[in-house]
Amino acid sequence: MAEKFDKEDLLNWIETQPELSFIRDQAKRTFVSYDTNEEDVNKRINVIGRNELNIKKSFSQKLFDLIWVPGRELRGKCYSDESLDKKLSAASSLMSFSTIWDMVCTFPVLFYLAKGLQALTLPAAAGASLLILAMSNAAGKFAMDRNKGNKSLATFLLFIFFILSLVKTAFSGVGLELMGGSQRLKNLKAKEILSQKGLLKYERQDTKAFEQLYANANSECNRLADDISRINQGTTSGQREARKIRQLMYARPKNPTNNDATNLLTNYSTELGPCTKRDLISSLTGVTDQNQAESFSNLTKLEDALSPLALLYIRSRGTYYANFNGNALKGEPVKLNWFTIDPNLGITVDRDCANNDEKCIGPVRWASGNDAIRTSTIDFYEKVGRRDIKSIGASLIGFIISIILSATAVVLLFNTSNNIKVRASRSTDLNIKRNQIFTKLRTNKK
Repeated sequence: MAEKFDKEDLLNWIETQPELSFIRDQAKRTFVSYDTNEEDVNKRINVIGRNELNIKKSFSQKLFDLIWVPGRELRGKCYSDESLDKKLSAASSLMSFSTIWDMVCTFPVLFYLAKGLQALTLPAAAGASLLILAMSNAAGKFAMDRNKGNKSLATFLLFIFFILSLVKTAFSGVGLELMGGSQRLKNLKAKEILSQKGLLKYERQDTKAFEQLYANANSECNRLADDISRINQGTTSGQREARKIRQLMYARPKNPTNNDATNLLTNYSTELGPCTKRDLISSLTGVTDQNQAESFSNLTKLEDALSPLALLYIRSRGTYYANFNGNALKGEPVKLNWFTIDPNLGITVDRDCANNDEKCIGPVRWASGNDAIRTSTIDFYEKVGRRDIKSIGASLIGFIISIILSATAVVLLFNTSNNIKVRASRSTDLNIKRNQIFTKLRTNKK
């Protein structure tokens, strides 16, 4: 009779305790089997534990649990109560929100890192974002087991969670800058290049520095043109001689590192023909053999009217394509026209790209994702350093939110993992005792 009384007494106690309402609610949702062929009424109802059910989660449910960790996964299965599950749900929600926030903020960084993969860029960036999020959540989840024998591992995993959060936080503001200010960053990079090359806001003395070189090249070019005019080009030999002189007039280096005017004039001056040298100086500085002041004025107007991207495209085409792709003149108050030169003059004008070449059409975009990330990182942290809050308001707010969420998540996970109830939920001794009680209840007979 004692065994019968013990069983019923336990069930009656569970039924009458207000704080155990969550157990009664869970019991109502528990799967059972009812065997009508069983003669003993006490054996007709059998509880089917969840571990005995073949419950398969859908892909969407698995993905959701990967992104938003359920609170029950932060504890073991040896012990739980309603207040503990609520506390763990709050901790897991904060951890999940922190990792999701960081994933959103850092996605643009991963996108630009994967930019060289062409069509696979978006799926690769998305996959990398989910992988890092899953790693952070897994590290935070397993860091909750601080029972005897697992403390060192739990501390290490919490450190991993902290490092991942720290790295993601460091790039959160950078990612938001890339997301919201991509065009501004491109112009910033173009302006930096123009400044480095001395092509931004030319002063009048820059023109004067080339005047003598221009005068010599122009004089030699005109002299050779006069020589051609005196040749009888009605004969084959005359045509051949005129062609040689034109090649000399417009000679260019065979394999220059790039075709920027500054680079050619500085490093390949001896390989340039006089007419080529004159044209390069003219394009670089606005020097003309007649009205230098007017040319300089026109150049200044271009600098004032165009964006740095468009100005870089006009003044240093090779450098532009080394850093950007796309049509830099779209929406600008200038238009690029191509013209055909008589091939008998020995001059050819090559287009930048073949027709419909993706490199030259469409909106301006970064040629290298690394350049985009580097520019955004330097710009963001320089502005943070000088407290330029106005220009990075949204990015700074996102950065601060990331810091708060990450720091709070680390502290909350550490404190919760030391909670005696959480540790009890993974207690081996408690698990053995619980199984003994359940075994006794299942084998009891009236």
